[in-house]
Amino acid sequence: MNPVVQETQTIDIKPRPEPQDWSPYPLRPPVVTIMGHVDHGKTTLLDSLRKTSVAAGEAGGITQHIGAFSVLLPTGPRITFLDTPGHAAFSAMRERGAQTTDIVVLVVAADDGVMPQTVEAIKHAQAANVPLIVALNKCDKPGVNTKKVKEGLLRHNIVLEEFGGEIPAVEVSGLTGKGLDELEETILTLSEVLDMRGDPDGLCEATVVEAKLNRERGNVATVLVRRGTLRPGSVLVAGNVWCKVRRLLDENGSEVEQAGPSTPVEVMGWKELPQAGDSVLQAESEQLAKRVVQSRKRHAEYLAGIEAIETMNQKRMQEKAIRAEAADGSAEAGSGPATAAAEAFKAASDGKKELRLILKADVHGTLEALEGVLQGLPSHEIQATAVSAGVGAVTDSDIQMAIATGARILAFNVPCERRILNEAASHRVVIRQHNIIYKLIDDVKEMMCDELPPELIDEVLGEADVLQIFHINVKGKITEPVAGCRVTNGKVMRSHKVRIVRDGATLYTGSLKTFKHHKKDVNEASKGLECGMALDGFTDYRVGDVIQAFQTNERRRTIS
Repeated sequence: MNPVVQETQTIDIKPRPEPQDWSPYPLRPPVVTIMGHVDHGKTTLLDSLRKTSVAAGEAGGITQHIGAFSVLLPTGPRITFLDTPGHAAFSAMRERGAQTTDIVVLVVAADDGVMPQTVEAIKHAQAANVPLIVALNKCDKPGVNTKKVKEGLLRHNIVLEEFGGEIPAVEVSGLTGKGLDELEETILTLSEVLDMRGDPDGLCEATVVEAKLNRERGNVATVLVRRGTLRPGSVLVAGNVWCKVRRLLDENGSEVEQAGPSTPVEVMGWKELPQAGDSVLQAESEQLAKRVVQSRKRHAEYLAGIEAIETMNQKRMQEKAIRAEAADGSAEAGSGPATAAAEAFKAASDGKKELRLILKADVHGTLEALEGVLQGLPSHEIQATAVSAGVGAVTDSDIQMAIATGARILAFNVPCERRILNEAASHRVVIRQHNIIYKLIDDVKEMMCDELPPELIDEVLGEADVLQIFHINVKGKITEPVAGCRVTNGKVMRSHKVRIVRDGATLYTGSLKTFKHHKKDVNEASKGLECGMALDGFTDYRVGDVIQAFQTNERRRTIS
């Protein structure tokens, strides 16, 4: 029998219907997402636009969060920029950036061309049906071939204007500022053509760009307002959490009184951290917000119950099939069906090692990227599993969880107090602190390699060809065959393990029982020396056999 999961009545709030005619509404700043491959100069380009340094504050000089900020151009108009990380681990962040934006600026380094994350960014933009502008960065480098890069984009259906398409391309330099005026003009021209307008009235609607736990400010979420105007005191619902806005901060940390359409702001006052990418809707009262959150949580529990039932049914079917298969073969195997089924089920479920990890990150999007990294690692022999994941600093409860589960703690961009480190050391809990994503990935791979058994490599130390078979007296009339050999390669020693190779196949592996040169016992024979050899437990020697002396070495396994 399957358990019955009853669904209760849901209470929810929905976004307002989109107006059929946007022409009466005022113009709003365009939301532009900067995308491209890692280290192609996306953030440096933005630095030049807003005359600040962002990447210098990011570990390793690479962007590891979605940076949302508004830039007032010298010509007057305002543009909202989203800077997405280029590393492969942050695919979900880039996808959210493409779905939240009005225009995507694809940054391609003129000295590097189209790379994997460039192709991924193109796919995200095309899937979101967002207009594209290509910025060919680092054009001031000597010897670059921008025409080759533009032709490379054609292979991914990016047809530029100079090739008869509709996608503009601008040659820029983030370091020298070359072409930035033309890039700004291209963005503003495209936004005018798209006629981007926003509704500053009514209840606020927004999107969570990023969420993090701040020691001084508590739960903080960066949101991008889509409709309405956000003000302190507003009650917001995002996913399964709610918030009464205490303060609004811009990208410079300055407090603002309101935020209209296309404006990114940091919102403080969340009861719990929302998920990056969640839709934010304003509720008319705290009571309504609480009821909506409770209803959504009940609905999530209902869906989780349904999923658990389906998983349990699938497991039952698998066990039933295994028992049936085991019962069919139990007669020949001479074991009972129950025993055979148990052994089959154990064989199907066991045999894989597990590296247990506790993930801690500074923001929700980074935590999501870390979980994605673990899922993408090779898992045929060992599986990296996150037993717990959370935003914020490493706490005592994380240490207790690591002790109970035998897990190691990965702390990314979060501080670890000396007291926590001492407690972890006293309980032999490993805490690995990182602030660069690719170094964290390498560290996880190293930990996985440490858990794998070493690879055994046979190193051949010497070879001898069997030239003739002799029989020597052992006791009375009892004779024993001895292989007359000549060492053809390396050196053979009595202490070595040896094996008989015939026609490329190994027949026997063992140790030397007899090792003579003429009638004298020897301990080693070098290349060119003739000797007699007999293996312990083997007598079927033939002319043409090869006796190999070897040693087995252990080599540490690696994960690519």
